[in-house]
Amino acid sequence: MIKATILITNYNYEKWLRRCIRSCLNQSLPRCQFEIIVVDDASTDNSKDILLDYKDEENFKVIFNQKNKGVGYSANKGSRIARGKWIVRVDADDYVHSEFLNFLMLYAESNKSKAVACDYVMVDFDENTISRNKQKEEPIACAILYRTDVLEYIGSWSANHTIDEDKEIHERYTKSFDIDYLNVPLYRYFQHEGSLSGRGF
Repeated sequence: MIKATILITNYNYEKWLRRCIRSCLNQSLPRCQFEIIVVDDASTDNSKDILLDYKDEENFKVIFNQKNKGVGYSANKGSRIARGKWIVRVDADDYVHSEFLNFLMLYAESNKSKAVACDYVMVDFDENTISRNKQKEEPIACAILYRTDVLEYIGSWSANHTIDEDKEIHERYTKSFDIDYLNVPLYRYFQHEGSLSGRGF
């Protein structure tokens, strides 16, 4: 049974895409319990060939947008086919700890959460730690595990937002529901020149 969906959105991140996918595949949960959905937003680099290398992985699905539509559109598109009770976004240039899904789901289910966000570590090009950051104080776009039915209830990510889509969904979500916080840094946030405005709120 699929318990959780990891949703990866990608646009021209071929340099870091394999690292992201490997970290998501390497979760401590059995592979039959989670799926990975990658939405490629009409990349013009070698991303397509990289993604096709993983087409035979268990519970791994790739969607290729014909035109570049933005992160909001891509996240919305991926969320519509998610099979997991829980869904969490990961950016294609970031990566996650092997207990990322396990800890988030354990916390959420133990506390009857509708959403839970974990802390993160900022890393440099060589994966050295720059800082440890609290998601509640310095929120970022990803690393928030949502209950899929609640996300659907509020309308998921806005397909019309090409930028600030996560700020928009965060504001819309918190009008009706709370986000809990797990103070464990399970997400690896790689900030670089190609990052989308730092990708924070």
